[in-house]
Amino acid sequence: MTDLPQKKRAAPTVSVVMPAFNAIPYLPRSVQSIQGQTLSDIELIIVNDGSTDDTGRIAEELAGQDARIRVIHNDTNLGEASAFNTGVRAASSTIIARMDADDIAMPSRLEKQLTELQANPQVAVLGTYASHTNDREEILSLSETGPATDDEFHEMRARGEPAMVFGGTAMFRSEQFEEIGGYDTELSTAADFDFCDRMGDYGIVRALPEPLLLYRVHNNSNVMRRFFDGRLNHRYVRARRRAAANGDPYLTRAEYLQWERKQSLWWRLRTRQGDLGQFHYRAAGISYANRRRAKMSFHLVVAVVADPGHVIKRLWNQRLAPAARRARLQTSFAEDSLRD
Repeated sequence: MTDLPQKKRAAPTVSVVMPAFNAIPYLPRSVQSIQGQTLSDIELIIVNDGSTDDTGRIAEELAGQDARIRVIHNDTNLGEASAFNTGVRAASSTIIARMDADDIAMPSRLEKQLTELQANPQVAVLGTYASHTNDREEILSLSETGPATDDEFHEMRARGEPAMVFGGTAMFRSEQFEEIGGYDTELSTAADFDFCDRMGDYGIVRALPEPLLLYRVHNNSNVMRRFFDGRLNHRYVRARRRAAANGDPYLTRAEYLQWERKQSLWWRLRTRQGDLGQFHYRAAGISYANRRRAKMSFHLVVAVVADPGHVIKRLWNQRLAPAARRARLQTSFAEDSLRD
């Protein structure tokens, strides 16, 4: 008997790309949150980026249980930006959603983003707000990252200010991703910031003003490991955007570094002081997430001394503002539903 040819599976509506490096113990929970999406016509591409723990094995086990999951293995650790580029270029769909291996997506995240993206072809990158959570999945604070309207985006660009969305929430079209050359691996510590800024040359970059992602705060955060290099790259992207807004020539990173070195000692000290304030504020947040009150207090005091304006603004927006308090209640309710 001749075997009948197998029917080729149609391309999914959305391809979710998840870079993963030593992602145990968070990977299964993150994958579960994608499997439980109200939008079920998806594929999940896990890029195991040279992990030295059981990430690769667990990813393969999860793929064996769900035909929508594919796993790509890098022999060595190439970095999150490179791993994400690999995943996007292996995707079957023209709509790509970013997902980190230690975060949790709210059940309606992909459906809401897809509906909004399809209804607004002028949007190049669509993200969402996010809630910070700890290993116990307690809601800690709110991150309102990204302009919420087209007008806000245009206003930011007119001021020479880069617009970005919370990296792990980004949804975009693969065609535009390829046009800009994907994530810049040389700016890996500011890859999301740089990516959104360049995508802004092709369309609107904005966020749904609803926390549809739980961003896990923990000690192994990529942001904290290379924090000061990340701050340098953020300053470069801002300077590049200001130059573009003023009609000045394109600014390379090497040219920007040379410009920083020529600045006065006072400027460099003030810049370092601002970086230290932001570093210690983040460290205070991690300590708070881990219930290390004494350590949290130390970092918070240092942050206030270094950059009081930044600390007061962030505390208000993330914890004390009415929107932040509402988000904690709403996201906690949604998370309880996800567990059920």
